[in-house]
Amino acid sequence: MISKRRQAGFLGLDAVMALIVLTILIGLATAWTTRMLDQQDYRIAADQQRTVAEALSKYLKDNYSTVLSSATANAPAQISVSMLRNTNYLPSGFSATNLFGQTITGLARRPNPNQLEAIVITTGGQAIPEIGIRTIAENLGGPGGFISSTAPNVIQGVRGGWQVTLSNYAISPGAGHTASALFLMDGELANDYLYRHAVPGRPELNTMSTEIRMGGNNISNVGDITTSNLTATNTIKTATADVTGETYTGGWFRTRGDTGWYSEKWGGGFYQSDAEFVRIYNDKGLATGGRISAGTIQTDGRASIGEYLDIGSVASEGAACPKIGLQSKNSLGAPLSCQCLTSSCQSGVWKGPSAGLETIQLSTTFYTQSVLTCPAGYKRLGCSHMSMDDKRADRYFGATYEGSDQCRFYNGQWPGVPAYGYMDCFKQ
Repeated sequence: MISKRRQAGFLGLDAVMALIVLTILIGLATAWTTRMLDQQDYRIAADQQRTVAEALSKYLKDNYSTVLSSATANAPAQISVSMLRNTNYLPSGFSATNLFGQTITGLARRPNPNQLEAIVITTGGQAIPEIGIRTIAENLGGPGGFISSTAPNVIQGVRGGWQVTLSNYAISPGAGHTASALFLMDGELANDYLYRHAVPGRPELNTMSTEIRMGGNNISNVGDITTSNLTATNTIKTATADVTGETYTGGWFRTRGDTGWYSEKWGGGFYQSDAEFVRIYNDKGLATGGRISAGTIQTDGRASIGEYLDIGSVASEGAACPKIGLQSKNSLGAPLSCQCLTSSCQSGVWKGPSAGLETIQLSTTFYTQSVLTCPAGYKRLGCSHMSMDDKRADRYFGATYEGSDQCRFYNGQWPGVPAYGYMDCFKQ
């Protein structure tokens, strides 16, 4: 049986062990909390320094020539946070110091003509522990750097990525401070933006090294565009297109006015100024070694044929023809022409070149009867008459036909008033 005195000893030992464990846990929690707060402070300091570096980068792009003229290799131009605030590169309430009371400043030196190297660096204030400056540099990424107590005369890039001698910038803030480099690739700013303004001697700062994707947005107010190829999947609208090479189209070549195609060198072309004709500009000629096919060809002047006239139509001699003067051929190829049947020429027949029309006139007197006969080799085509008495109708001068080659006339006019009879004969 255990006595009460011995039990009291065991309880006292348990209480001591519990107190020790609690003390350890509180210490660990305190250390963890302190470390987390420090990490948060380091992130905030890095974000603040990054914002200043981005503002300085934009400032240098817009004021490159001004900064270049004021900086030297050993005496850098100083761009303070207040300058960046006053020029609207930073908001008006932006602080010039970080959580550790260090002042953030931009420095730009000119190591070579038309070249700037710039850094953002902290000075003064509370020195940040070694782990803190390295953490801030890590949070800044590639441009991040720090000044270590092991090498207080240089800025070391994160994880040894770069190194800058502080004497180049005529500054010595001491260990426990951080920096950001704005230079890479022989002096070009690390955040490789396209410059909005021309930089003397630095055309590459206004040059893209990859394609620009506009995301379906427009480019407005462009002057001249110089390119090797232009690919468009929709409509290109322009006032005038001046093409020095070939022009190809898979569809129509359309004009919307009374215009068409024009040869600037020779002054000819094709155009359409009404709904009926396609015209040749400046009344130029049309020449081809091939064939011209048309329903009707009409010329207001002379038609000149340098070789042969090939008439495709075939007509029968003696058959009626639609229009006097038309040309055709018979089945043997002999030429035919549409010729008049009568002196009034109101109708015609197809005749060859050996056929001819002859009109015989006869003057008759009062109450006489006369007969007209075609000459040998001619065939009668028709008879007609005309009275010279304007008081009498032509019916007083009658005409009868007899045979195939005669016309018989009878004069019913007053004495002394002539009348005429006509007989049209066609040579067979």
